[in-house]
Amino acid sequence: MSTSSSRAIRILLIHDTQNEAEPVTNAIRNSGQAVRSHFIASLEELNKVIEEQTWDLMLAKLNTATIDATEAVAAIQRDGMDIPMIGLIEAYNDDIIASALDMGMADVVVESSLQHLAQAVKREVASLKARRDLRSQSVSLRETEKRCQLLLESSVDAISYVHEGMHIYANPNYMELFGYLDIEDLQCTPIMDLVTSSAVNELREALKGFKDGKLQHLNSIGLHADGSAFDIHMAFSAASYEGERCTQIIIRKQESSNEALEEKIREISSQDPITGLFNKSYFNEQLDKAYEQVLIQAKRQIVVHIGIANFADIKTTVGIAGTDLLLEQLAEQLRAKALPGGVFARYSDDMFAMIAPTSDLEAIQHYWQVVQKAIAEHLFEVDGKTLTVSLICGFAHMDEAGKAGNEALVQADQAYNSAVKQHKTQAYFDKSDIANLADNSILAKLEHALDHDKMRIQFQPIMSLRGDNREHYDILVRLQDKDGSEIVPDDFLPSIENSELSGKLDRWVVARSITALSEHHKRGHDTQLMIHLTAASIQDPTFLPWVNSQLRNSKLPGDGICFQITENVAHRYLKAAKAFSKGLGLLKCQLSVNQFGLAENGFALTQHLDISYARIHDNLVTELVAKGQASEELADLFAEIHKHDINSIVPKIEHSEILAALWELGVNYIQGYYLQAPLDDMDYSFDSDEDDDAT
Repeated sequence: MSTSSSRAIRILLIHDTQNEAEPVTNAIRNSGQAVRSHFIASLEELNKVIEEQTWDLMLAKLNTATIDATEAVAAIQRDGMDIPMIGLIEAYNDDIIASALDMGMADVVVESSLQHLAQAVKREVASLKARRDLRSQSVSLRETEKRCQLLLESSVDAISYVHEGMHIYANPNYMELFGYLDIEDLQCTPIMDLVTSSAVNELREALKGFKDGKLQHLNSIGLHADGSAFDIHMAFSAASYEGERCTQIIIRKQESSNEALEEKIREISSQDPITGLFNKSYFNEQLDKAYEQVLIQAKRQIVVHIGIANFADIKTTVGIAGTDLLLEQLAEQLRAKALPGGVFARYSDDMFAMIAPTSDLEAIQHYWQVVQKAIAEHLFEVDGKTLTVSLICGFAHMDEAGKAGNEALVQADQAYNSAVKQHKTQAYFDKSDIANLADNSILAKLEHALDHDKMRIQFQPIMSLRGDNREHYDILVRLQDKDGSEIVPDDFLPSIENSELSGKLDRWVVARSITALSEHHKRGHDTQLMIHLTAASIQDPTFLPWVNSQLRNSKLPGDGICFQITENVAHRYLKAAKAFSKGLGLLKCQLSVNQFGLAENGFALTQHLDISYARIHDNLVTELVAKGQASEELADLFAEIHKHDINSIVPKIEHSEILAALWELGVNYIQGYYLQAPLDDMDYSFDSDEDDDAT
C-alpha cells in the first residue's frame, strides 16, 4: 500500500445529515484510503474540534442548512489552520464554483461524481502531507544552518560565499588570508579583485565552467589587501546562504612545489587504473551533482547502464589479464565516441555508466545504437586472439521525483537486466510499468495496476444445455506480474479481502464490464455478464446507486448484469447480502451464488436471497470428473437447486466425457476450457455450438 493509504485521514464533514454524508466517505474508502470522519453539527462544534486535534481535510456541502460554508471557511482561516477544503455541490455551476474558490476552497466537486471526489481528496491530502513535510524540514534546515555557521566561523580553511561575483559572506580565516578586517569592506569587493590582473580571465572562465558543471577546482594567484601576491587553490561548490543560491569557495594557500603533485593525486583518485575512465567513486559524486542540477533547473537527465553481454565468454577465452587488456581497448573506442557534455565511467568489472545532460531519450538511445553497432563490428585483438564485444544498455531518467541521483542508476540497472532477460540490446525503465514496481507485495501490485489502468478483464462463455438463446459470459480479471505472467483472482483476492482495495477493484471491473457490454449491445447482441464481487461491495450502501448510474449512463437494462458472490460470503454477511439482493431486484439485476454446495445449510440462503444461479463448488466438479458420474448426494443437490427454480452452472468442464451425465442431472449451464478459454473480447459464436449440438 502507498503511504497515503496506509494511514487513516481525518475528515471534517459538513452536510445535511450524517447518513447523507456517508456515501461521500464510502467513496473515499473505496478508492483505497482509510478514513476517520467527524460530522460537524454546528459552528461552535467546528471551532472546538479544530482546536482539540489535527485534521487533514474538510468536505463541506455548500448549500446545507447545517452550517454556513462561508463561516466554516472563515473559522479555519482565522485560526491559521492548514486544512484543505473541498466544496460539494449538487450540480455544476460556474458562479458557485468561482465563489467557493475565491472564498478559499481548494476545489469544488459535484457530489454525485464520486470518482472525481476520491481523486480530489487524494490530491489534496498528498499536497497537505508535502506541506507538512516541508515545514518540518524547514525547521531542521534552520537548525542545521546554525550548526554550519558555527563550523564556518571556526574552520581552519578560508571560506566565502559568492553571488553573481560579489561576496555575501566570508569567515575569519578568509578575511585574514586576504588582509581584510571588516566583513562590510569585503562584501563590497568583487571576487575578481582578490586575484591578480593576470588571473582575472581564468577565474571568470572557471566560475562560468562551474555553473555549466564542468569545473570544480582552480589554481590561481591571490592578491592581498597590501598588494602582495600568493599562490592559492580554489575549490567551488553549489551552496545556499540565508536562502540565496550562491557559490561556495574554499581557498587554501598553494605551495608551488606541491601543485603538480596534488593535481596528479586528484586525477588518480578519480580514474579507473585499467581503462583510464572515471571510476565508481567519481561517478557517484557526479550523480549527486547532476541530481542537484535537476532540482535547481527542473530539467531531467538520463543515466545509462552499459554492460558487456558476453563478458563471461571473454574472460573464459583470454583469462583475467587478457580481459583487462580488452577493457583497455574497449575504453579507448568508447572514449573516441564520447558524448559531448556526458560523464562516462567504468563502474564495475563489466559495467560502464554514463550521465547524459539531456532529457531526450530517443536521441540518447539512437546515440548508443550507433555506438553498440560500431563496437559489435570492431575486432579486438588480445594475445593473438580476435574477440568481439556485445554491449547492452539500460536507460533511466533522473528527475525531481527521485529521491537521489543514485536512484536513477539503480533504475537503469533494472532496465539493463530487463534487456538481458528479453534478449534485447536496449531497455528503458518506465516508472508507470508494474514490472518496475519496487514493492513486490500483491497489495502494492494491485494498487499500482488500478492507479495505472494496468489490469484487464476477459470473457469466458457460459453455454446453455437447455436451449437458452441468450449469450452469457463470466467476467475474469487478470493482473500482470513483473515477469509478464498473469496473476489470477484466486491468487490475489485472498490478500485484499480485508483491505479497501477490494471495493476499488470491484468498481474497476464493473465499470469496464458495463462499458464493454454497452458496445456489445449496440452491435445487436442479447448478452448477460456475470461479475464476481467481494464482500466489501455488498456491504457498501453506495455501491448499487453507483451501479444504477453506470447502467443509466450506458443505457443498459439491469438484467444484462448478474452479480456473483460466494456461498461463504453470503452466509458470513447474510444481513448485508439480504439488503443487497433486494437492491438488485429494484435494478432488475440478478444474483448468482458461487462455490455452492458444501455448506450444510446452503439452501437456507433461498429464504433471504433472490438467487437466479448457483455455480457448484469446484471440489464437486473434481469429484464428478473423477468418478465419471454423479454421486447420489450430488444428484440430490442438483434436484434441490432446480426445485427452488435456480439455474445450475457447472464450471471447469475440460472434456466432453461428462456432458451426458450433466444432461441427465438437468444441469442448465456449463463453463470451461472444453467450450472456450477466456477471451479478450466477446466474440464467441454461440450459434455454431448450438448447430454442433443439433448435429
